[in-house]
Amino acid sequence: MGYAGAMALRALLVAACLAAALMAGHGQTARAEDASWRQGWQAAAAGDWQAARQAWRAAAAAGHVDLCFNLGLLHESGLLGTVDYRAAARWYEAAGRLPAARHRLAGLALRGLGMAADTERAMDLLAAAAAAGYAPAQYNYAAAWEAGLHLPPDGDRAALWYRRAAQGGMAEAHYALGRLLAAGGDLRRALAHYRAAAAAGYAPAQNNLALSYERGEGVPRDPVVAKDWYRRAAAAGLAVAQNNLGIVLRYGRGVAPDAAAAAASFRAAALGGDAFGQLNFAQALANGVGVAADPVEAYAWILLARHSGAGAAAARADDYATSLAPRLDRERLRQAARRARLLAVRVALEVERRRQRPLRPLAVEALGAPVVAAQRYLRELGYLAGPVDGIAGPMTAAALRRFRRHAGLADEGAIDAALVALLAAAWQVARQEENAAGQDQ
Repeated sequence: MGYAGAMALRALLVAACLAAALMAGHGQTARAEDASWRQGWQAAAAGDWQAARQAWRAAAAAGHVDLCFNLGLLHESGLLGTVDYRAAARWYEAAGRLPAARHRLAGLALRGLGMAADTERAMDLLAAAAAAGYAPAQYNYAAAWEAGLHLPPDGDRAALWYRRAAQGGMAEAHYALGRLLAAGGDLRRALAHYRAAAAAGYAPAQNNLALSYERGEGVPRDPVVAKDWYRRAAAAGLAVAQNNLGIVLRYGRGVAPDAAAAAASFRAAALGGDAFGQLNFAQALANGVGVAADPVEAYAWILLARHSGAGAAAARADDYATSLAPRLDRERLRQAARRARLLAVRVALEVERRRQRPLRPLAVEALGAPVVAAQRYLRELGYLAGPVDGIAGPMTAAALRRFRRHAGLADEGAIDAALVALLAAAWQVARQEENAAGQDQ
């Protein structure tokens, strides 16, 4: 059993003591105020964002930085009905000790949303959040070094920060490291990072891993394994993987040929904006392979691919157009042109839909500040009456000593992820005890 698991088990053993302390009235001031924290999360779980905002406002105004941050997210996300970047920035500023808040502020400052654009401040905030160990900030800081975005291009620094973000559990960072290593010729290490990202469900890594198995690059060639990884990436909505899966299904690589399934996969890739998927779907439509023949629709997709593609895709679109055009009279060519314009709008909407990552309030453990997470659970357990402010002062230290004594731990120790896990487990058990006591009354 690992350290975190042992700490969680110990939480179960001391839960009775913790629950007894709560039921005896230990820390009544803190518990009365923190009912709003729980009520807010219950409202959020139900999708009632206005109720969550109402529940959290008073405690946030009193300096509870975890709630300040999440109020900022509610305003930035538009979950309250409108996007209010100024309000978001104010709440993030109030939560400025949190690495997560600095990260969000960096994005607003960079784009000039809710404040005047300030590139220098944005990069300072991003660097501070990254240095504090916040993995999303480390990833974006690495991306800035890699792309030369407001920083001089520096592949070594990019790799350093991607590595730190990967150590923090970010699948995207594993994928980025894999890209850099593959570009440098180190396919063995690149594949290790692709595997880590793919196992975590990151579709671009799944697609790259599938390509490696399909081509036998760095691994034994295995079309069956390739097909399985393509399926996972395609199911996640990655257009290039949907096109690759369509090719596998069309020509029976690692699976029995299935023209209808191939056409469906090509169509998904086409709608996702992949130019080669658009051309493959057009070819299926033109020839009636796996789908009803429709040369007008086929030509519309070819026109779209010609404008959205580049290089090889655009050249292939020209060849397909030259081949198909003689089969259509002038009126049908006009129909195809009108259809292509409609498809362009539909594809743009679908691409945007797939790209969106809705903002949602973050659990206290995800804010990049173990002190804040510890304070929140100490309040919930009734040990701390002070604010959740991220400052490990005398009140927090005294609360931790009381908790440690109840838990049978040494009086001193780091406020780290393992301690937060113990506090969270103890809180869960204490809540169960409270609920059971309420049902018995």
